Amino acid sequence: MSTESLQVSESNGLTFLEVDNHLGSAKISLFGGHVLSFIPKKDGQERLWVSPHAYLNGERPIRGGIPVCWPWFSDDHGKAKGELPAHGFLRTQVWQLTSSSEDETGTHITLAPSFTRAEGFEHDCAVTLSITVGNALTVSLITENTGVVPFIYNCALHSYFHVDHIQAVRLEGVTGDYKDKLDDWAVKPTPENYTFTGETDRIHMSPVEKASIVVNDKPFTDVGSKGHDSLVVWNPWQSAASISDMDPFGYKHMLCVESSITQGKTLQPSESHAMVQTITPVLR
Repeated sequence: MSTESLQVSESNGLTFLEVDNHLGSAKISLFGGHVLSFIPKKDGQERLWVSPHAYLNGERPIRGGIPVCWPWFSDDHGKAKGELPAHGFLRTQVWQLTSSSEDETGTHITLAPSFTRAEGFEHDCAVTLSITVGNALTVSLITENTGVVPFIYNCALHSYFHVDHIQAVRLEGVTGDYKDKLDDWAVKPTPENYTFTGETDRIHMSPVEKASIVVNDKPFTDVGSKGHDSLVVWNPWQSAASISDMDPFGYKHMLCVESSITQGKTLQPSESHAMVQTITPVLR
């Protein structure tokens, strides 16, 4: 695969894909099929956040960037909490680079996990992660039912976005009701002035197509979503101190806005579905 903008590197036993083209740069870990960085050339500012204490040696899922959650979200796997891995079993696999190319719109990469069948999900299917690094970063999580019976799955692109300071952030474009995990899943209306003053863990039940992260009253990053049924918004606030791979004050510089399927997607035999997140820089 001769793609001049794509280089392969290794560190601590992990393999990374490093993309650098005329539009932007990105770093992707094959462990987890995990995008770690996206920097558009137009302003040179990082859009993703990775914890300085993230495990980058394959021992644990990587904290930050864009973790791939599949085939369930959180601990919604039908068994006791902790019995199966949170967010599924793709984010701790070594993925394979199956194709790469480049054109005037950017660098195009396709990855596939080592396996898609494990305890908690024993169906025949194929999963593909398609990544385009250009003026925007587009990540498509594609699931295909290759078996003879339908199945139901959930998933998320659990993106951690870099922000200057969480208390200077406003989220725009999100409407409808959300389920509040911190209040026993109470259903509440989305605030009109969506700011952050404490721990936040919400599943917005409307398929918002574009959410905008505004920092210091200036738009910074647009988060576009397709093929989803919900949008998850999370910041651990001071609970970050109890997360082993986060700095106690790391919450100040990140916000998760996650394109998600949390209400169950049914795939019939031979059917495929793509959930797509597009991260578009807004130039200040």
